[in-house]
Amino acid sequence: MLKRFFESRLLANSEYQQALVRLGIWIFCFLSMWFAIQTHYYSVDLPLFIALYTSYFTYFVLLLVSIVIWPKVPYRVEIDLIVDISATSLAIFLTSDAFSPFYLIYHWIYISYGIRYGARPLMIASILSFLSYGAVLTYLQQWQVHIFEAFVFVLLLLVIPAYQYILLRQLHQARQEAMLAKQARGNFLATMTHELRTPLVGVMGMARLLQNTPLDAEQKEYVQSINDSVRLLRSMISDVLDLSKIDANKLELTSDWFDLYELVKNISSSLASEAQAKKLEMYCWVDPGIPQKLYGDRLRVTQILFNMVGNAIKFTDRGYVCLRVTLAEADANVPTRHILFEVEDSGIGIPEEKLAEIFNAYWQSENASQQRRYEGSGLGTSVIRDLTGLMKGRVNVISRLGEGTKFSVQLPLLGEEIDRSQQQVVPMAQRYPLLKGKKVLIYDQDPNALQLHLQFADELEMEALAATELNAFCRQLSGDVNLVLVCDSFSDSSIKQVIRCVNTIEPSIPMVLAVYRTQNLSYTSINTPLLIKPFLCTDFAKVVMELLVPHQERNQEAEAPPEKANNNRPINVLLADDNAIASKVMATLLKQRGHSVKVTKSGKEALQALNEKEYELAFVDLCMPDVDGIEFTRLYRERESQSRYMPIYALTANSVEDMMEHCIRVGMDGFLTKPVEPEELDGIIERHLSGRLNSKHWLPVPS
Repeated sequence: MLKRFFESRLLANSEYQQALVRLGIWIFCFLSMWFAIQTHYYSVDLPLFIALYTSYFTYFVLLLVSIVIWPKVPYRVEIDLIVDISATSLAIFLTSDAFSPFYLIYHWIYISYGIRYGARPLMIASILSFLSYGAVLTYLQQWQVHIFEAFVFVLLLLVIPAYQYILLRQLHQARQEAMLAKQARGNFLATMTHELRTPLVGVMGMARLLQNTPLDAEQKEYVQSINDSVRLLRSMISDVLDLSKIDANKLELTSDWFDLYELVKNISSSLASEAQAKKLEMYCWVDPGIPQKLYGDRLRVTQILFNMVGNAIKFTDRGYVCLRVTLAEADANVPTRHILFEVEDSGIGIPEEKLAEIFNAYWQSENASQQRRYEGSGLGTSVIRDLTGLMKGRVNVISRLGEGTKFSVQLPLLGEEIDRSQQQVVPMAQRYPLLKGKKVLIYDQDPNALQLHLQFADELEMEALAATELNAFCRQLSGDVNLVLVCDSFSDSSIKQVIRCVNTIEPSIPMVLAVYRTQNLSYTSINTPLLIKPFLCTDFAKVVMELLVPHQERNQEAEAPPEKANNNRPINVLLADDNAIASKVMATLLKQRGHSVKVTKSGKEALQALNEKEYELAFVDLCMPDVDGIEFTRLYRERESQSRYMPIYALTANSVEDMMEHCIRVGMDGFLTKPVEPEELDGIIERHLSGRLNSKHWLPVPS
């Protein structure tokens, strides 16, 4: 029961805080008066003293209890103010000394009420204190005896509150100006990010379409460089926008189940080319004791990891970057079992005196020479800190100058309170039982990577042999080896000889080659299975399964896939977007899938198109001239036939969080963030053709 009085929500309640302070002051006054009576400093009627203090003490205790039960009650603050002043006046009256120390409680009352509740309670407290104390002076006949002291004491009850009132007004005005400036900054950032994202959407969309055309290896590398650069710029824009949203308390989390291995794979593959361009080795390892499905905001977790790994690559000139994901028990920082993400690098490190500054926004820009050398504004660490705090996690950093850095983030993502059935962990060896006991020979000149790959084999309960140089590898190559894993590294110049050794000594032994994505593979056979570095244990297991285990054996327990509905039927699609490049990208994606597309440049044109023809699906941009996407949807839903429903999806270059309520209210079915991912588009069309889209279901598609 007593714990309830110390709950965090109550301790944060201003009225409850004041009730505790009030009770403490009253107990102090009681003890002071009792001591004064016992030492005959004051001559006080003892029964009256006990009755008075007991009555007020009882009221103050009941007040505390009432705040616990009913946190908000109208006019309770005003009633408490009257009680406080009356109690103070009666305490002074009991002493028969108008200038007793209890006079100071008047000042505590108006200062406290003014700071906690504003100008109106301050003025009321000042006036009531002035009148009440004046009455005490008159009753005790102190005006005639101590006219100067009485005048000063009464005047102070008006002058000091008046000065406090002026300060509060100035503080309120400064706060309002700060809020307006903050709002203006937020509006400016929203406008600028939209203006920047619009051309970026066009570049990304066109690059994606270009990737699907016949290209040679050099052209593909150019297109990939465009994609990497645009993605980096888009990430920086998102960081700026997210920081402004967090600052304004507008960023909301959207939690759901997501695949941990898929998330780590996406992060590593997205940033691998940047690491490899600097000749950095990149490692990824996921603790096999972690459930495959985690519960949380996948997008925000991705942002945290993207910034952690991206920063590690940016500030590392040689060596490695390692991403580890482990399961950690509850501790003093996070009270439940949680996921620990660690990113370690061999980079430049951070001086100990600078560690406290790295989470400040724009910390990198404070060092001009560093900013010129390492691109970026230094917002990444602020995003990591703020998003981690928003997800009730904790971030930590360990670093020494010249020796590298280790960032760690603890996040409660197990979702045990949501669905414990998702927490079942299937060991790797049970997921791939046909690999148990197989002998694999691993060649890797990088000792860190070799240890990681040996650990993969151990998790799969495979028998592993290791070699870091050519002669040792050739000596261990024999007929009882079931598989050879050859891993390239930046420091290795003998990879061709290793492959030639396998083809010469034991050409019948299956071989897997682990390489970098941008690597020239002219020295290997076109039929050699490849693993793109960095890879996870699951990637290794899948490739080995395909290589070693016959197809029939792999699928002997697999069920026949359910028959799919005919989702390839072409449909009539209405597209409304005033951006010519964005609409061309979207229209091309739809036409490539065999659908008929009507392109319009505004909501007004789209409404006219609906007068001429019926469409089965509509995609409309939220920001268009004349009639925007929301107004278009409202106008169309008003006239829509009850017998025929057309799903409408919003298109936006920005986050839809701020507009989601409006979109739902007017009858939209979901949204897509530009540039549209082909998989997302396929998912919407499939749901439409399967008859699963209707006006009662809001189906947001994450980007």
